[in-house]
Amino acid sequence: MNFRQIQAIVHSWFGIVVLWGIFFIFFTGSVAYFRTELNVWAQPEAMSRIQHIPSTQQFAQTAFDYLNQHAEDAKRWRVTVANERMPVNLLQWQDENGRHQQLQNPLTGDLLNPVRDTLGGDLFFKLHYTLYPLPSKIGSFIVAIISIIFLISLISGIITHKKIIKEFFVFRSYKGQRSLLDLHHITGIVTFPFYLIMGFTGLLILFYLVLPWGLSQHYGKAGIPQFYNEMQYIEMAKPSTSSSSKTMQPFKKFIEQLPAQTQTGAFLDKFEVRKPNTADAVISFEYNYKNIITLNTPQYFFAANTAELLEQPRNLSAVAQLASSTYGIHLGYFASMWMRFILSCMGIIGCVMLIAGALLWQKKRIKAQNHFSYKLVQQLNFFTFLGLPLASAAYLFAGRILPATFESRSSYEVATFFMIWILSLLFSLTLSVRKAILSLLIITALVLLMIPIISFITVPEASLLNSTVHGQWWLAGVDLAFLLLALAYIAAILFYLKKFKVSGEIK
Repeated sequence: MNFRQIQAIVHSWFGIVVLWGIFFIFFTGSVAYFRTELNVWAQPEAMSRIQHIPSTQQFAQTAFDYLNQHAEDAKRWRVTVANERMPVNLLQWQDENGRHQQLQNPLTGDLLNPVRDTLGGDLFFKLHYTLYPLPSKIGSFIVAIISIIFLISLISGIITHKKIIKEFFVFRSYKGQRSLLDLHHITGIVTFPFYLIMGFTGLLILFYLVLPWGLSQHYGKAGIPQFYNEMQYIEMAKPSTSSSSKTMQPFKKFIEQLPAQTQTGAFLDKFEVRKPNTADAVISFEYNYKNIITLNTPQYFFAANTAELLEQPRNLSAVAQLASSTYGIHLGYFASMWMRFILSCMGIIGCVMLIAGALLWQKKRIKAQNHFSYKLVQQLNFFTFLGLPLASAAYLFAGRILPATFESRSSYEVATFFMIWILSLLFSLTLSVRKAILSLLIITALVLLMIPIISFITVPEASLLNSTVHGQWWLAGVDLAFLLLALAYIAAILFYLKKFKVSGEIK
């Protein structure tokens, strides 16, 4: 057995072991590129009231004034300023009663209530890196282990295919196993750089779970926050002159010293106040990631009581820059809408590669179709490749039909996701394989079509027609995406019917 044959075995078995986990991670990650848009869409009563976006600095002033009046004794304020992607202020503060979060109309300063209790697009982000609802550390550790095995499978797959360039230009349609092999090759080559970078950067982000001993030895068990502070800053900003005054300066004193826009085209994105209304209060302003891959966004620090500009020198060492760019590349904060769309498409194309690889594994072992291992793989394929998209669509559909003031509606939405996902197994267990596949394709298409339609009934102010007329593309874009996905499923249904029903094979 030569080296390539060994790599082929490694690729096949390592791949099948983590295939469903990788599909889950990349599918939810692809959706999470648009989690902000999904968050906006999931809370339509609040978002539909905001008609235009004037000035981010004006919005920051509105948030500051509200918190200074209603949360003056808090330990910390943190505000995400309204922007084109999320047209409301996100206010977060921490006091002796715990942590609080509210959405605010950036024009009037009013809190946007009632706001639906929902995870929105954040669910997909949590699923992606913590396998929610598993405990964060356990879920992230599993994701890290899957990433290691996936990277081994990815590299062994490249070694296995010695004619990789030639294979890229070959696709033999309607040839059964050959067609699946060609599809696996083509999609694999297209997405190889993307998957390699995302797998590697994701593993680097979670390195402290896989190799925790160095950090534990140097910083202690609770030293991870300190480590990340040191990776970002050489030292933390502190007021250079002591002031007995606890009264913070008017907000305009800080705004006057801030640029409206940086050289990279970045606008004010967030601001934070540490120890507000105390002698040690510090306010920091952070600009967005416009044209910046690293997390070294423009930042400005002030002594809140004197409006004195402070220095907080960044850690610009090679290791710190590597870590910063690792986060920037993986999370895609720098990316424009179209770039995020491309990244999301790359993730979905990679999912097609995984599906083709799994079906190819089945085809090669068709003679063992009555064995337990074959049936297990078949059921996992069905549960993951068809059940997960249906569960995701059902989760978003539940967000539209559950009443806005329904208590614990967020828990019910998440319960819907997992319940529908598990129920999808019933189709594969009770129906023939082809009938089950066709049934789930039809149901998923119907759910996707129903989401924009039900909006006309439940939230007419945020319906596709109304949001399009008022130019609220942060709402309309999501509904349009559902319609396009429904059309893609309808095309898949027609293809499936043409291939099997004409010959009488759907029984």
